[in-house]
Amino acid sequence: MSFDRLFPVLFGAILLFAPVQSCVAASVDEDSADHSGKTGNVVATGDFNGDGIADIIRAGPHVLDVLLGKSDGAFRHGSSYPLTGEAPRALVVRDFNGDGNLDVIVGDEGGTIFEFAGDGQGGLTAARDVAVVGSVVSIAAGVFTQDHRLDLIVSDESSNSAIVLLGAGDGTFRQIWSFQLPQIGKEYRLAAVDFNRDGIADIVITSDDDEGNYEVMLGNGNGTFTYAPQLSHLRDPNSYCPT
Repeated sequence: MSFDRLFPVLFGAILLFAPVQSCVAASVDEDSADHSGKTGNVVATGDFNGDGIADIIRAGPHVLDVLLGKSDGAFRHGSSYPLTGEAPRALVVRDFNGDGNLDVIVGDEGGTIFEFAGDGQGGLTAARDVAVVGSVVSIAAGVFTQDHRLDLIVSDESSNSAIVLLGAGDGTFRQIWSFQLPQIGKEYRLAAVDFNRDGIADIVITSDDDEGNYEVMLGNGNGTFTYAPQLSHLRDPNSYCPT
């Protein structure tokens, strides 16, 4: 597939890193954020009560709030759940346990990744830990293997690596692979999209400090990825060669 045909898909994936994002991922609300990640809210959207109207999930210091959408565009407070650990940094909304209801995964600055299972009526179960890394910056969800179950990839600032967690389809995950991110000391954000339309999610990696640079890695179908220089944009192509 030519780059000209792939460019709109790449551009759409990069838009996932905008300040407020869609139901598959989210980032810090820039209006209230300290870029150290110690304050501010992380937000995402999804229909948590099955009424066909988008709701908001908001993770702030020590609390996760569900705001239910109304038909007039307004929102009402639905429920709140305690968040233990450090400040939340990343939020992903998908059906991770296969029951047809949206679930929520939160990653925090201390490296803990929590999962809240949705009940389909706007409520969530109590949080449980699904993984612990060094310090979460970004999380993306996609199908990375041939089993077609949702998996996760986590940007970990402490180890300067991207960590792949394969999903079992029941809301549990196991770590199977990791690779180094471009430069130590930067915060890298991830999005998962099937760029080459082979049924396996690929990833794009970028940083707020990289001024338009991004790297694309194509999924191999077994939870690993291969760097795709022809789809990436680097000011210095020799500065980074992922393995």
